[in-house]
Amino acid sequence: MISMENPNPEKQQHFLKNRKILDKEISIAKLKKTDKVIEIGSGDGRLTKLISQKVNSLVSYETDLEFKNHLEKLKLKNTEFKFKNALKDSWKGYNKIVSNIPYSLSEPLIMKSIKEDVKELTLIVGENFSNLLKEKETKISVIANLYFEINFLEKINKNEFEPSPRVNSYLINLKRKNPSEIELVLQSILEKESKTKNAIIKTFQNYGKTKKEARKIIDKMNLNIESLNKSTKTLSGKFIKNLKEKLESLR
Repeated sequence: MISMENPNPEKQQHFLKNRKILDKEISIAKLKKTDKVIEIGSGDGRLTKLISQKVNSLVSYETDLEFKNHLEKLKLKNTEFKFKNALKDSWKGYNKIVSNIPYSLSEPLIMKSIKEDVKELTLIVGENFSNLLKEKETKISVIANLYFEINFLEKINKNEFEPSPRVNSYLINLKRKNPSEIELVLQSILEKESKTKNAIIKTFQNYGKTKKEARKIIDKMNLNIESLNKSTKTLSGKFIKNLKEKLESLR
């Protein structure tokens, strides 16, 4: 039996001890009563309690049933605990995520947030993942920056957690951006689950081009043929970045 004082690192459970950092996370999220918030990784509820005081609707996910009785005994207002995989549930209607997430969920969480139209995320992630977001050509960086304004707010020493993880962490905030016309075009291409060439043609057709005109534009961009024949879901960050640059050159 796992006690609340002894989270299990084998299950990626590293609980933040520093209340000031938790308070800062809540402050950055700028929660309002009308916000509908998701937390992933309830743990012993130390962050959950702070979120629940600010909003009228919170769903908090926890897959470790060892915490079930403890969490339910908290009797938090406006809070629903779901003991299931958050990535397999619907997030429709929720506009914010505030979480100290298991680090392995960082990338799939952001990708699902894009798909489900979550407007803002305030997260504590591993420093390695924050570095990936800062890189210019990693796929997660290119895609995340296409949809969000990303702010790297504070490096958190690993000793602030119990037990200490192997790496330091970062407090970050991702807020939906007001996309440029080129970013909207690129979003439309990437959201189509088809061969990249077909996705580009279909997107150009949606903007009033004929199929013949769209093919000519693709030829003019001189894109990698192998990548054009790949699914949009398997494109590299480097290709997506190059595609954006080519689209901008057409203006």
